[in-house]
Amino acid sequence: MTRTLLLVVALTLLVGRIEAAAKRPLPDYGGPQKDTSPGQVLLWVPRVALYPVWLVNEYAIRKPMGALVTVAERDQWPAQVIEFFTFGERNQVTLFPSALFDFGLKPSVGLNLGWKYFLAEPNTLHVHLGTWGPDWISAKVADDYALDHRAAVTFDAAFHRRKDIPFYGLGPRSGSDIIARYQTNELEVAGGYQLNFWRSSSFASRMGLRALGFGVGTCCGEQSLRSAVASGEVPAPPGFDRGYAAAFQRLSVAIDSRRKQPENGTGFHVDGYGDATFAPAKNADDRRSWIGYGGSAGFAWDFWRARTVGVGVAADLVDPLQGSVPFTAQVSLGGERPMRGYLRDRLLDRSSLVGSLQYSWPIWAFMNGAIHTELGNVFGARFEGFDARLMRLSGSIGVESSADPDSRFEIMVAAATDPLEHGFNVSSFRLLFGSHHGF
Repeated sequence: MTRTLLLVVALTLLVGRIEAAAKRPLPDYGGPQKDTSPGQVLLWVPRVALYPVWLVNEYAIRKPMGALVTVAERDQWPAQVIEFFTFGERNQVTLFPSALFDFGLKPSVGLNLGWKYFLAEPNTLHVHLGTWGPDWISAKVADDYALDHRAAVTFDAAFHRRKDIPFYGLGPRSGSDIIARYQTNELEVAGGYQLNFWRSSSFASRMGLRALGFGVGTCCGEQSLRSAVASGEVPAPPGFDRGYAAAFQRLSVAIDSRRKQPENGTGFHVDGYGDATFAPAKNADDRRSWIGYGGSAGFAWDFWRARTVGVGVAADLVDPLQGSVPFTAQVSLGGERPMRGYLRDRLLDRSSLVGSLQYSWPIWAFMNGAIHTELGNVFGARFEGFDARLMRLSGSIGVESSADPDSRFEIMVAAATDPLEHGFNVSSFRLLFGSHHGF
């Protein structure tokens, strides 16, 4: 009996020593190890910069949207909504309200009309009207006539008036605060041709007339650019307060091997464009003309059921042919352009370079989630003054419809930083929701 008891005690002690030896060593909670790589340290920059974006997305977008989608699928909301706003014997007419709220700019509310088979079987009419009072008007009419299943000719006319356009200054080091706001009135009439060929590849040509003038308005409790220039606080940007009437033409081509959903979207794309604008005037000193050109390239990997990772790079440039290039026609970043963590026209200059990384995934019928991270900035003529330390970081996350791009719905939260030379400090926050109208 004694021997048995001693054997049990010995086995117990042996097992305890084995378990103690198998336990992992106590982690060092004092900070990063001495052999931490620079890459691991740099990863904290986007983590810290994008944390507010993730926080808002998680609790203001993803969870509420998840609850909404659950209820909508259960009660068949999409079918009911489409039926409510659709008319005609062939369901050829849609008429629905729209609204867009981009905080930092004036909102807009309006109506969208779509009419298939308008006047002819292959013809489609699109009309958008949006406003926020007499100083914020957006109207567009577009008519598409399909020549066959690949080619179409288009005619469109648009008028825009708004006095909330922000001006931060020119160049890659422009400040984070809005210096002033200004008003423009723009009228454009154009015709075009588009040919879709291999997979998502296309060729497009567009030409027309454009007239742009400056108003005296401002908004949001900030001074007008006109008063800031008159007081000497801000140097007059090129072409300010000098409206113009001009003819323009644009050519673009895209080679795109990606397939449209629900097919696998893995593939590459390379595209380029060139446009020329000619603004004549009676006085030779007032004549202006310029060319814009650029392109992008990228690759997308659809690794599982429309869950896609993409990388890309884009460059845009503008050069004068006669006179100077108006600041309203220079390369801009922010808004619907790359670097979406900024408001529209946040960055302005003669050229831009942006690299991007994005991830998208389906979350509902006609709705995708999207995360965009971009690194870029504007520079002088033909990238004059380029310096890697001037690059800025932009990140956004949200959901958007995968339907007609001219009337897509989007909810997005985004942030952007100062240049790297200033430490990537977050200096911009953007919240947007509503329906875009292809402008």
